[in-house]
Amino acid sequence: MATDLQRRRLLAALPAGFILAHLPAPARAAFADEPALLTCWADSPSRPRHFFAGRSTDISHAFELPARGHELAWHPSGDGSAVVAARRPGRFLLRWDVASGRQLAAFDVYDADEDIRLEGHLSFSRDGRLLFATESELINGHGRVGVYDALTLQRLAAWPTGGIGPHALMQLADGRIAVANGGILTLPETGRLKRNLDSMDPTLALLDPEDGRVLAQYRVPDPWMSVRHIAQAADGRIAVSLQNEAGDAADTTRARPLFARLTDEGLRYGTATPEVLAACGGYAGDIVAIDGPTGPVFAVSCSVAGTLALWEADGSFIGHLPTPGVCALTTTRGGLLATGDGGDLWAVAPGEARAQAHWPHAFAFDNHARPG
Repeated sequence: MATDLQRRRLLAALPAGFILAHLPAPARAAFADEPALLTCWADSPSRPRHFFAGRSTDISHAFELPARGHELAWHPSGDGSAVVAARRPGRFLLRWDVASGRQLAAFDVYDADEDIRLEGHLSFSRDGRLLFATESELINGHGRVGVYDALTLQRLAAWPTGGIGPHALMQLADGRIAVANGGILTLPETGRLKRNLDSMDPTLALLDPEDGRVLAQYRVPDPWMSVRHIAQAADGRIAVSLQNEAGDAADTTRARPLFARLTDEGLRYGTATPEVLAACGGYAGDIVAIDGPTGPVFAVSCSVAGTLALWEADGSFIGHLPTPGVCALTTTRGGLLATGDGGDLWAVAPGEARAQAHWPHAFAFDNHARPG
């Protein structure tokens, strides 16, 4: 571990031109320099003590966080600020000026009118006035979408998600709010201990953006597959990434793909051979949609297995590539980017499951990212 960390620090100190000179010509053409990300990170891959948010290429102006951050997003006003949510079970939402690292607004769950915790994800309304964030009630774990003023982070309302353990959410192109109800019950007295694995009911819920009514719920075929993250392709198709809570990882009869697409019949798995199931493992950290050579492609980060897997929008499997500790996925310059908790940033060709470029860092990327 120490040798690997020393190697990363050495590589991180090398000039970008030196690294790029040793990449294949197609990679050099696509990425003349390292793309900036808006993301969270820790000061060390091995012994993190301090946590930050900001641009990955401008760490001198990073915003120090009171604890690990999870999802974050640029404020839609275009004023250069962003909002970050704490990792679950979380206490804070913070808005800050990214260029200076100056805090502009904050919300703490202790200031709420009811006992809640944050579940790590957020999404802005299409008009930019509101911020939606996933929450859970402390006593019973019931899911909520908290509705906040996007500038002040004042909590305005809370809508039931129709499930337990909500995680990711996003406002879809048609305005509906999609929520990944993971179905996993955790309570304050037992931290992140999963208390209901024998009675899980994970769903993808669609909510009315005006009053929060649950308009529809979709389920995967197996109740032990927790719905975690959501992506929508440019043509409107929706897919989710999953987490296998079957318990016995050695029981291959309960292995399932970590990718499912939304159909009229519900959530349906993408195709995967036994070899692909083994390569992907049981935990997906993120999902993103990108245009591929022949249509939309969904990329899934299989974090524990250290694999990036790609599926066509119709569920056909494209391929996978090794990406140790991979989690955050985003798109920029028409390309796919992935980060790892060991400090790696990869550029990936989405139609081929091939790494185009790689930049190592001395810090540890956290779970989510946006173009910087």
